[in-house]
Amino acid sequence: MQISNELPVHAGDPVISIKPKVLFEKSGYNVLSIKIGSHAGTHIDAPFHVLRQGEKLDSISLERFIGNAVFIGLEKAENESITPRDLEGWDIEEEDILIVSTGWEEMKYRQDYFSDFPYFTEESADYLISKKIKALGVDTPSVDGFSQKGVFHKKVLGAGIGVIESLINIKPLIGKMMFFSALPLNIKEADGAPVRAVAIEGLKIER
Repeated sequence: MQISNELPVHAGDPVISIKPKVLFEKSGYNVLSIKIGSHAGTHIDAPFHVLRQGEKLDSISLERFIGNAVFIGLEKAENESITPRDLEGWDIEEEDILIVSTGWEEMKYRQDYFSDFPYFTEESADYLISKKIKALGVDTPSVDGFSQKGVFHKKVLGAGIGVIESLINIKPLIGKMMFFSALPLNIKEADGAPVRAVAIEGLKIER
């Protein structure tokens, strides 16, 4: 997602502020002042986000967010859950990055993007842990529903699975496998960070 002053953020998160700090007309160069929360736009969740003693972002190997990605489509309605039955039947192997398109990316840049989005059940966390994927990416602002109290987050992050939220432009990639990278900013002891996520067609690592 493009980061701007107009980008909606989750209620209670820092409001984004991007403004000129140094101007070329005065100093011969430009510098922006940027204020942003660690979970704004497309971002990674570190275990420390939801676990008191969880791993912080700067201690996680970048390999967790780079590799073969399998893109699957699970068209979901408002507040509809994603269950193990939805995930079964897709070709998901150990060490894959699983990217799930629910259709919710169509709500991007709207404030109601943060309301009534599809979510993963606790049982789907157990299923993905059993598949030994290394990361999960989604087109929703969170992998958990509001009533779940972070149970999906806690399970998958506690199991060492990376979580990448608020991906966009993934619907055209459904059914494909390709190289994927979502590298976070190197912020000391962070609970998460914005990422620039890219998928490269025609490039993949042999399983």
